[in-house]
Amino acid sequence: MTAIDHDVHQAWDRIGTWFEGRLRKAPVRAAADESRLRAAEADLGVSFPADLVAWWTLHRVSADYWIPRSFAPVGLEEALETREIWLLVAEQEGTSVDENGEPEPRFLPSFLPIAMSPGGDGLIVDLRPGDSYGAVFLWDHETWFLGVELWNSVTAMLQDVEAAVRSGSPALLRHASLGGTAQPCVAVVGDGGDLAWEVAEHR
Repeated sequence: MTAIDHDVHQAWDRIGTWFEGRLRKAPVRAAADESRLRAAEADLGVSFPADLVAWWTLHRVSADYWIPRSFAPVGLEEALETREIWLLVAEQEGTSVDENGEPEPRFLPSFLPIAMSPGGDGLIVDLRPGDSYGAVFLWDHETWFLGVELWNSVTAMLQDVEAAVRSGSPALLRHASLGGTAQPCVAVVGDGGDLAWEVAEHR
């Protein structure tokens, strides 16, 4: 097991352990085998970050809405299907410009969903070469505005959630420090065993 694999596995193990006895029993996200992931890479003409591969091959990951801002992890096949739908929508919308003459944002082939909200927004991993490669962004299905990364990697996302649920500290502090619009939030367990994220009070 590589150091990246270890970090991903350890973060999820700690999150999953914290969930036990606190949250209601939830469905499990489908895990992918590595050969299917490599085939998907070849089909898309991209390279998946090592921590994304480690994440998608993990078994027994909760498919409930436990990622900050109420997102549920999706398996590889659902991610690929959602990507195709969003690319089709972008193609149908065509090219247009805003009031400043700048091209309006569109979903790109190098964006890959990893989690979905009840309202149809997604968390995507940016697979474009460059500084944001592997970073996790919010994809708003209405505004299509990418904004500031929520986390700079899947590993960072998991470690942020781990710290938040185990210590009560706010998640998304780094995102906010970079000027992002998502407010830091804390994990709250409801009476029914649901995990919710509430805006952290300013201290």
